[in-house]
Amino acid sequence: MKSIISSCSLLLVLAAPISCGDQPQPRVPAPPAPRTSEAAPTTPPTTTPPAGDMESTTTTAGSDPASWVVSGPTDDSSIARCAGLQFDKPPLWGWITPTMRFRTLQYTVPGQDGDPAADLIFSVFGSGDGGPVDANIDRWAGQFRGLDGTPPREERSTIEVDGMTVKRIELEGSYAGMGAAAPRSGWAQLGVIIQAPGRNVYIRLLGPSPTVLANKDAFDSLVRSARPDA
Repeated sequence: MKSIISSCSLLLVLAAPISCGDQPQPRVPAPPAPRTSEAAPTTPPTTTPPAGDMESTTTTAGSDPASWVVSGPTDDSSIARCAGLQFDKPPLWGWITPTMRFRTLQYTVPGQDGDPAADLIFSVFGSGDGGPVDANIDRWAGQFRGLDGTPPREERSTIEVDGMTVKRIELEGSYAGMGAAAPRSGWAQLGVIIQAPGRNVYIRLLGPSPTVLANKDAFDSLVRSARPDA
């Protein structure tokens, strides 16, 4: 009798439906995961305009980093293209491979009458990157020393080019750049920071004083020619 009852109980158990936790249920495809910020298309950075300089942050054709072109060794030797801007330059200033990190574009500027060459250097940073503009002007000034511990010759000015604010500094003395083993006496630098929409463009003419100062007018003409790259 017990055997019959046990057999009936077993049959009832086998006939009962299997609970959800006893075996995997059919897999239902999960809805697509939302796109993350990494997959989202990038947009040009926006900036907070400096006081009194609303026009300088107007979006232009050159403000999209995806459209920027950097001049190469076989491009037009009378034009420098960098960071969405275009500059007129002397054809004799020859393109060279940038020699240091953070140099986006570089040219060699020949000296006259046997004087050593100088370097024309372009560097580009997004707005908010690379530090405040005035702090970088001060940093450039701090890389120069005068004779016998006196201050170097220094001139600062601010101009506007094509609606963009341009900070300029002219320095002359002994130059001790980052990583330099010793100061280089008799050097000069003409430097500007162009505050373009969404980025700052740093341009320096750096090298022996005779070469830098002999090309001062040409450097200033290059800066004044800045315009959106077509």
